[in-house]
Amino acid sequence: MRRLRRPDPLAAAAVVLFVVAVATSLAGAGGTAPALGGRTASVYDDGPGGATVLRRYLADAGLRVDTIEGARFGPIASDVVLVLGATEEIDAAAAGLFREHMDRGGTVVVATDVGFSERRLLEPFGVRVAAAAEPGDRAVRGAIFASPPVRRISVGRGVRLDLPSGADALTAGAPVAASITVGRGSLVVVGSLDPFINATVGDADNGRFALALARLGRSVAFDEHHHGVRPDPNAFAVLFGTWPGAALIAAGLSTFAYLVLSGRRLGPALPLDPRPPRSSLEYVRAFAGLVRRSGRGEIARRRLRDDLRRGVARIVGADPEAPLDRLATGLDRARAAEARELDALLGRPLRDADLLRTVRRIDALISEARDGLGPSQPQGPSRAEQAKPAQRAGIE
Repeated sequence: MRRLRRPDPLAAAAVVLFVVAVATSLAGAGGTAPALGGRTASVYDDGPGGATVLRRYLADAGLRVDTIEGARFGPIASDVVLVLGATEEIDAAAAGLFREHMDRGGTVVVATDVGFSERRLLEPFGVRVAAAAEPGDRAVRGAIFASPPVRRISVGRGVRLDLPSGADALTAGAPVAASITVGRGSLVVVGSLDPFINATVGDADNGRFALALARLGRSVAFDEHHHGVRPDPNAFAVLFGTWPGAALIAAGLSTFAYLVLSGRRLGPALPLDPRPPRSSLEYVRAFAGLVRRSGRGEIARRRLRDDLRRGVARIVGADPEAPLDRLATGLDRARAAEARELDALLGRPLRDADLLRTVRRIDALISEARDGLGPSQPQGPSRAEQAKPAQRAGIE
């Protein structure tokens, strides 16, 4: 019976990490974060709690409509910003950008059913949520609602506002909407999303109420950043700013860790040296080419002169450091003349062909001189033998 192979623990860990990353991706993916009761007030939500109808209504009224979204909040380029039912908390940096926008003369409209995510924006101006508002119609007052005429708004769910002393209430009775002057601009707070969402924008004068607020400037922008619409339209933002991208990164890292820790290779083994070994002739040719291109031919000629002198010195048994004229006296007349001629040739520049012929002549001269002496002819004492009498004399 064939024995089953034990699973690799690293492979099992990689599979588990991949499954966890995918499950987290599916759990976290969902685009815009839903608000309480599905009232997102997002321009990308076509449901009853979205604000797609209001966006088309403002565009048809001649306003330039834009959205604020991306990995970071801002900059604010529109005159009026609609912060409708923020589903993510407005941090201190975003609140500072809103404050700068109002100081420059812009308008920020904050609509909320709860007032929790917007507290860092509202509390510095003394605006707080008092209690839940009673459902029903509210009379509207204020010069900004003269055109188009707005008499009342319908509020089904919302909150009553606790306002500072300098605030202007925009609704009669318990205030549900108010305006506060900030710098050269203003902050408008509405304690209900009903005047803005698809399901109730047509009730009473809700639509004209939202239009009157948007017409406080020539352009209006919906804050979708605090609805969770974060990814920028590029590959890096999708990869690093979304749950599917995070899942892909986690899966890639777990696979890479598995390959590294297990010592697995990604393909067939490669030989250490894929090239065949070079021959000695290649190195000789390379060195010769370097000498030729550098124009330093005297290097080769000096080396050949040294080889000639050493060869003659070995044959006659003399000091190789002695001049060639003195060394050649140990040769016969013809070979001595040949050695002197070769030494003279190597003393001046030669063409490549002449240099090669000189090399062959040196080899022939050394070989013939060595063979011509024969084993019975004395070659003269070597340097070691010449040193022995001196050493003995020193010892005695």
